[in-house]
Amino acid sequence: MGVDGLMSDQLFIESNSETIADIILEVQERTIAELYALRGSKSAEEFIRFIETLNVEGVIMAKAENAIAIFEASHSGMLQSIQGFSDLSEETLQTLVNYNKDSLLSQLDNMAQIVKKEVINGVVAGSPTQFVLNKVRGQGALSRGQLLTLISTSMNEYSRNVTKLMIDNMPDDTKYVYIGALDGKTRPECLDMMSRGEMTKAEIQGAFGSNVFTSGGGYNCRHKWEISVQDKFGHDPEGAKKRLEDLD
Repeated sequence: MGVDGLMSDQLFIESNSETIADIILEVQERTIAELYALRGSKSAEEFIRFIETLNVEGVIMAKAENAIAIFEASHSGMLQSIQGFSDLSEETLQTLVNYNKDSLLSQLDNMAQIVKKEVINGVVAGSPTQFVLNKVRGQGALSRGQLLTLISTSMNEYSRNVTKLMIDNMPDDTKYVYIGALDGKTRPECLDMMSRGEMTKAEIQGAFGSNVFTSGGGYNCRHKWEISVQDKFGHDPEGAKKRLEDLD
């Protein structure tokens, strides 16, 4: 993957994450408004009994169908930009996609439970829909920023998981480098890994543990261990060392 490949990969992830998060935020708002509208002339007590019979989870899943489809399709887009250096089966790749999709569905199911609870609380208290919406977005990782983090992290982990499975198929003496953005947002942990230059799988595990292959530096990480090739974009060990020194 060259300069354009790596940069377009992150831009692709960011763009799709924003689209998906915005759809989910709209789903929150529309669902709350529609549930309030269903109250009609019912008393709070009557509405509580009524909402208990509603399949709020199904409503949210139906409204979020486009977000789910974009999320699933985005994995195919990412696969196009991941540097391939070892063969992986279609079944393996699809299993990773399914795992990520199930995680998103679980998040939406959790969102449905929170929406239902906060709508009941809002109706009992006599609160307006905007108050309820703010309460929903204040918990359970349902704000725009938290949704973006969860979605983009999930996509980057998919990319790293694919690469790690290829690494497992390579000879023990194969060298890898830590690539990605080198700027003011780069974590010290990522600067440290980038500053080490070429390392074998065993050396990486000995220095940083096994999790760094799939999690990088943690949430919102834009980096990954990648096979070392000449003129690898995003690998600047000297620049990383300089930034590490500046942090001291």
